[in-house]
Amino acid sequence: MRVEKIGDAELYLGDCRDILPQLPKVDSVITDPPYGISYLPYHPGAAPRDRIFGDDQVFDPSPVLTVGAQTTILWGANNYASSLPRGGWLCWDKRVSVAADKMMGSPFELAWINHQSRYKFARIQHGGAKNADGEKIARVHPTQKPIRLMEWCIEQSRGARSILDPYMGSGTTGVAAMNLGHKFIGVEIDPRYFEIACRRIEDAQRQGRLIG
Repeated sequence: MRVEKIGDAELYLGDCRDILPQLPKVDSVITDPPYGISYLPYHPGAAPRDRIFGDDQVFDPSPVLTVGAQTTILWGANNYASSLPRGGWLCWDKRVSVAADKMMGSPFELAWINHQSRYKFARIQHGGAKNADGEKIARVHPTQKPIRLMEWCIEQSRGARSILDPYMGSGTTGVAAMNLGHKFIGVEIDPRYFEIACRRIEDAQRQGRLIG
């Protein structure tokens, strides 16, 4: 296990199932885990190395649920809903236009939230050539979520000051947490994406210091 401390962020390289029991209590868990669907990116030239680590196995959310955070948000939970208790749902409409009925990939995505009465909807355009993070900003992970979407998720964690992402990927949740002034703990099992996450989160902190 490797640990990097970058300002208000603490990042772990390793398997979250081993690391979670060692972590301090957090206010909110926000994560986009492997869904267990053997996802392969749609983009031309996608290679086997672009597959999501662990996505060829049925996803078990129980290690994340045992963290006991006040708010837990799990993206892609419609793929493993039978393993979750009753909760609410967040919907991300990513259509480039409201009238669009066809686009590459799903026009919307769902996240489970552990508040039974919470049903929220966000429209953040993202798909094909449209990147919600900016048209000239390259995506560095095959299922990378927009920063604005993860900021919206943090806003659903009302009153949270510390955020945990046990499937950190390229660190988007961490970047969102830095942008909003929260403490962040991230865990990633793939060394490639761990290095990317470290750089992105450090850049977000540096940018915040320049603005502040």
